[in-house]
Amino acid sequence: QDDAERALGTQHLEIDVLRTEADKCFESLALLAGPVAAGHDVEFHCEDGEKIGCSRLLLSHASPYYKALFSKGTVESVSGIVKPDKDFSSAAHLALLGQLHAMGQAPLPASLDVRLELLC
Repeated sequence: QDDAERALGTQHLEIDVLRTEADKCFESLALLAGPVAAGHDVEFHCEDGEKIGCSRLLLSHASPYYKALFSKGTVESVSGIVKPDKDFSSAAHLALLGQLHAMGQAPLPASLDVRLELLC
C-alpha cells in the first residue's frame, strides 16, 4: 500500500506541475495583447488614445466575432486597425483581449473597476 500511495502522490505532483506550466503558457499568451509591438498584426485604437496590439490569429481562433471581423475584405482586415466600443475603457479592452489570446485561461484583472466593467 505504501508503494501505491507514493505512486499516487507522485502522479498528483506531476499533474500540479503540468497545471503550473499550462498556467504560465496561458499567462504568456494573454500578455501578447498589449502595447503595439512588431509581432502584432492588428491594433485596437481605444477612445482614450491607448493603442493595444494583438494577434489576428489568436483572436480569430478564440472568437467567431473576430473571425468575421478579420475576414477577407473587411475594413479591419485591410487596415489592421479596430476601433473598439467607446463605452469601455482601454483597460477593459486589454483585459478582454488578453483573455481571448489565452482562450479564457488568463488571470482576471486585479482592478475591481475593470472586473465590474467587464460584467456590465
